[in-house]
Amino acid sequence: MKYTNRSLWFAVLACLAMGFFARAPQILPGHRWIGLVLLGATFLLSGIGFWWGLRGARQQRTLWSWLAVGINAFVFVFFLVVMVWFFRVLERLQ
Repeated sequence: MKYTNRSLWFAVLACLAMGFFARAPQILPGHRWIGLVLLGATFLLSGIGFWWGLRGARQQRTLWSWLAVGINAFVFVFFLVVMVWFFRVLERLQ
């Protein structure tokens, strides 16, 4: 399997973890640790996907391989921005 394909699979898994993180408080309200695991999994999966994507982009030098890097970076930055926004809203509520 190529590095680009692995990177794209990690992007898909990171998006799934992000979606499960968003639904975790509604599905299991008493288990806070599940949300923290999904939070860490999202950042970890997108970070690993970004790293695999960079390796593939350096080897293949195609637009498709750089797209995998961009998708993983987008997932990481988007989730980071959402988490910062979420904690600021929580700060204002208290």
